[in-house]
Amino acid sequence: MNKSNLIWGIICLVIAAALVVANLILPPENLMFQIGDKNMPWVPPVVLAVIGIILLSSSIQGEEKMKEETKVQPNIDPQKTALNKNMETAAWGCFLIMLGGFMFVPDTVVKGGWWSIGVGLIMLGLNVARYFNKIRMSGFTTFLGIIAIIGGALELTGMKGIDGAVFIIVLGAYLILKPYFDKRQLFGKAEQS
Repeated sequence: MNKSNLIWGIICLVIAAALVVANLILPPENLMFQIGDKNMPWVPPVVLAVIGIILLSSSIQGEEKMKEETKVQPNIDPQKTALNKNMETAAWGCFLIMLGGFMFVPDTVVKGGWWSIGVGLIMLGLNVARYFNKIRMSGFTTFLGIIAIIGGALELTGMKGIDGAVFIIVLGAYLILKPYFDKRQLFGKAEQS
């Protein structure tokens, strides 16, 4: 059984249940979740409930996969491991240059959204380089890269305060596509490519 999916599934369902109770007890003005000009406080509990159910079901399905994975010993390719380390080092270098530029250049010259987009492109660029070199990508940096690009684009358009909603949507999309990614073995430890 995949314990992390089980735990996060339970956490999502508990938070969803707490939000449902809050929606039923509190007046509509006290709970705000704006979509456009409408207050839709029921959207977060529904999204969290769906994510929780997906996580719980994947934790049960993960038990069968774990039995299969224990039988197969991963092959570690030293050349791919070294190449991945070099690519990660280059990406860290680009990230630190970007961070220094963010601190050095005033916000009036370059808006903050461009920096987020740049960081997202660095993270996604690293994973694209891994993909083309047949090295497993990192789900974490791919997820953060997507969030950074979307958040930066929304910041440039003047939309602020919806980062949480974007985070939940991208997380939900990842969980829906996770079986596809697992089947193709796109994400995982680079050493096991």
